Amino acid sequence: MAEDEELLDLVLAGPPHAHQPNVLLAAVHYLVLSGLEHPLASVYARGRATADAPAKFRDLCLTHRGELLELITTRRTQTNECGRSAVLALGLAVAADRLGEPLGLLDAGASAGLNLLIDEYRLDYGPHGALGPAHSPVVVECAIRTPALRLPPRLPLFSRRLGLDRSPVDVTKADDVRWLLACVWPDTGRLPRTAAAIDLARRHRPPVVAGDMVTDLRGVLGTFSPDTAVAVVTSWAYAYLSPDGRRQFVEILMDEGRRRPIAWVSAEGPGVVELFDPPPPPAGEGTNPSVLGLALFEGSAPDAEALALVHPHGTWLDWRGAMTVPA
Repeated sequence: MAEDEELLDLVLAGPPHAHQPNVLLAAVHYLVLSGLEHPLASVYARGRATADAPAKFRDLCLTHRGELLELITTRRTQTNECGRSAVLALGLAVAADRLGEPLGLLDAGASAGLNLLIDEYRLDYGPHGALGPAHSPVVVECAIRTPALRLPPRLPLFSRRLGLDRSPVDVTKADDVRWLLACVWPDTGRLPRTAAAIDLARRHRPPVVAGDMVTDLRGVLGTFSPDTAVAVVTSWAYAYLSPDGRRQFVEILMDEGRRRPIAWVSAEGPGVVELFDPPPPPAGEGTNPSVLGLALFEGSAPDAEALALVHPHGTWLDWRGAMTVPA
């Protein structure tokens, strides 16, 4: 794609937010999921690339240029990866141990709010054990790379949960669901699990309100009981903020932390959250690890630490923090 002038012209015809590979890839996947009759559909159905896949991809883009241009103009990346719940759960366990329970839970950049259902999933850590209901239709497998790490006895208790997103995904609307699925990479095995999480969300309907994760953050935090500590979660959403937006986000948490305890559980790329230094990645690691971090705001300077290196989709975790998971 990067060397194909006609495909690049298609992307450049869209607005600046569409100038990301993921947006065009999702738009093509969306057309395939909608039942479009094209040879590329068989490639997606197999879930693996073939030698002629690039030519088929190019043909679909050029023969359905108008439809793709409309999609990349009106849609934005919406990645709501429920696999990340496995790493977020351990960060929330530390936050609950430090601040007490029950916690208010606010997911900033929540998309469809799938990670608000963290205690409805079976989080399977292999030999280390599992958390969550044993018969959940959503099973998240996460390999623990730290042999001595002990899991908490259970997931934290939440007094209230709420999502905040600029463009919330309505899991009752087929078109919204199709776009959310289209943003899932089709060759990773995550598509059926995401569909199962969406079905679960239809039954439980995690509340997600429309709003900006910076300008509306203070108002949304104000809807939680003032007597409750609140855990704010960002999972690969804070990275999309501008430098000024990131600064304001942290300043709001610091200010709110003077009124009641606030925990920020972040899962972002290395160096994105400046409150802590990312630990060095394991030698020979192919995937650039993300960082699970925790910052506590309780009236003074934040107490912040990088807890673990994690796979961006939650498939493994390497614990590095001094704030140990409560056993």
